[in-house]
Amino acid sequence: MSVEELHDALALANDLSGHAATAAAKAATAAARAAEAAATTAAARATEAATTAAAEAAAITAAAEAVTAAETVATTKAVATAHEGIETFFAEPVALVSAPAATPSIKTHKTESTFASP
Repeated sequence: MSVEELHDALALANDLSGHAATAAAKAATAAARAAEAAATTAAARATEAATTAAAEAAAITAAAEAVTAAETVATTKAVATAHEGIETFFAEPVALVSAPAATPSIKTHKTESTFASP
């Protein structure tokens, strides 16, 4: 059997007068339209979700900045109050250890030449 005979045999076995090809083309077109509509809907939902997420992130950031500012003010007030209390308590310097008196001159060795030969 030659190659040409096999080619003709395969071509005739797939000949359905174009009915299947037309139906397949219509099905492919419908599937493409459905996929495009689904992609458009998904893109719209993604855009909406991104916008919502951005708005929520901005609100969270603003709230965090307000809380940080309030905490800073409260901390500053607490430190200032504590500092004022310490100033009133230690208004005058207090010596915790008394200053030593001047040490007398102590001689521990003979003043003569100790290592000189006699």
